[in-house]
Amino acid sequence: LVAVKRLTIERHQGVPQFHAEIRTLGRIRHPNLITLIGYYASEAEMFLIYNYLPGGNLEKFILERTRRAIGWKILHKIALDIASALAYLHECNPRVLHRDVKPSNILLDDDFNAYLSDFGLSRLLGISETHATTGVAGTFGYVAPEYALTCRVSEKADVYSYGVVLLELISDKRALDPSFSSHRNGFDIVSWAVMLLRQGRAKEVFTAGLWDAGPHHNLVDVLHLAVMCTVESFSTRPTMKQVVRRLKQLQPPSSQLDNEASGLIHADIKTQEVKQTCNL
Repeated sequence: LVAVKRLTIERHQGVPQFHAEIRTLGRIRHPNLITLIGYYASEAEMFLIYNYLPGGNLEKFILERTRRAIGWKILHKIALDIASALAYLHECNPRVLHRDVKPSNILLDDDFNAYLSDFGLSRLLGISETHATTGVAGTFGYVAPEYALTCRVSEKADVYSYGVVLLELISDKRALDPSFSSHRNGFDIVSWAVMLLRQGRAKEVFTAGLWDAGPHHNLVDVLHLAVMCTVESFSTRPTMKQVVRRLKQLQPPSSQLDNEASGLIHADIKTQEVKQTCNL
């Protein structure tokens, strides 16, 4: 099976976007980057062909999390996989920026390995650390403040987006959520998490099942890491290499990860059996 991505042509941006993605994906290889296996282009249509991943995307994974208990080990694995992919991109020569890191651009396989996809908005970065663009690319809620205000982008903009994804991964909130308005801090997950952390209410950031399963000290450390990734001053954000190093320090034993993944797979099988029985 393969996954096919169709690129739309809008205001003459489709063709440049297509060739940018081909150039980028054609020269980089990493275990946590989606593999491009072919493409098709004509004046009317453009398609990218990827390996198919049966686990869907992280957005779906987060939305369906309420139906099954997902512990820290699997969430940590997903967080580390994506951090490793971004760290690799940022250390390429020239560096590569993704510019649209969000849950729907993160794919999963059956073993909960995570893969970063969609390089349609990626840009190569040369020697200079920042680059002025003609407009902001990305998704509202994940775009770094300095990028939105000045159109100047660096790898620290990807760090910010990653921090937002990390907050979504450990909580039951979206990047933008109307429920945040009750806290009088706007509608973004970053302000909400910072507020709870400052008030000593870190527990309220996490899903109930995740916090109950623990380990609490590791969860709070990851929350601090996500907040550091999303600070307003981009110069004080960590690099993705530093994020990877910190996550590895918090890595659970591999045997516990295997047990947790096995439990989730068995739970999915039982759910499918129940559905099939109900359909008889």
